[in-house]
Amino acid sequence: MKAVIIKDVKEISVEEIEVRKPKNDEVLVKIDVAGLCGTDIHMWDGTNFEGTFPFIPGHEWVGHVIEVGENVKDIKVGGRVMGDNYIGCGVCNVCRNGAGPHFCPNMQAYGYTPEAPGGMAEYHWSPEERIYRIPDEIDDDTAVLAETVSVPYNAIYNRLGGLAPHDRIAIIGVGPIGLLSLAISSISGAQVIVLEPSPERRKIAKEMYGAKHVIDPSKEDPVKRVMELTNGLGVTKIVECSGSISGIALTVDIIAVDGKIALTGHSLGTKVPIELGKTIWTQATILGSCGAPYFMQKTIDFLSRGIVDFKKIITHRFPIEDALEAFKLGLEGKAGKILIYPDSSKIPT
Repeated sequence: MKAVIIKDVKEISVEEIEVRKPKNDEVLVKIDVAGLCGTDIHMWDGTNFEGTFPFIPGHEWVGHVIEVGENVKDIKVGGRVMGDNYIGCGVCNVCRNGAGPHFCPNMQAYGYTPEAPGGMAEYHWSPEERIYRIPDEIDDDTAVLAETVSVPYNAIYNRLGGLAPHDRIAIIGVGPIGLLSLAISSISGAQVIVLEPSPERRKIAKEMYGAKHVIDPSKEDPVKRVMELTNGLGVTKIVECSGSISGIALTVDIIAVDGKIALTGHSLGTKVPIELGKTIWTQATILGSCGAPYFMQKTIDFLSRGIVDFKKIITHRFPIEDALEAFKLGLEGKAGKILIYPDSSKIPT
């Protein structure tokens, strides 16, 4: 089968590798389409150190089951499925204290290591426990976004406690996660404020999901502008998606009294000068928001309602043979969601 392999920093290839039979607890999936995540790009670029070379990337995918192991209980041949990222060991103290698999020190991370390959290939094999069925109401283009959507959906409706029309929410950084945060927030009736220095991304936010209040923090004072838009109150909720020093530091300057801040942008290894003392006088809550532990099925249920057209975020599609070009485009930071197809005949015209 054809598979994308990240061999080292800036070293990527499409190679033929053997397709093996699924183990007793595994399913074998024929991949229809895979999504390119910023994490994939940054592992290839050497600016994210989660991956262990060499590995098949791709933790966002949808496909059809073509074979199952003898101990597989629920997943059937022919069904459309997608996979969550992680499997916890189930026996460490972290797991036994009820934390999600994202936090297990012995977790298997699919799409990050040689032992747990991702879905950027013609076929993918995986233990049943991380596989989710895709209902007929969700088409492939939406289904492949499920893992990506789960991150902001978890941040907003789990970590931040949801949104109501009286809320005022700021989204800092509108890459794919920020754009999806905008899309999810737009159906709540809340006032939504976007902060993004990139003109391309500001344009996408306006055109794709009708962002009304879009601030360029490199050209105007973001604190002053947010306070103008909120009658001096600040925002009740923030999803920080940039992971940047300035974005994280800004959160405590614009949060309202009793407001909540969800940090989702990757910033490991970055020390941020931030005036935390301000949170004493606002009683603000700062929350980390990591992936979507135990929130994937809820996300799939949300997608099945068809309330939001998430497919608007898709801007580019590539055959698997052109994976390098897809990664290069993603690194520029000007595209929306990029999809990769093992079978080029399935690329929509």
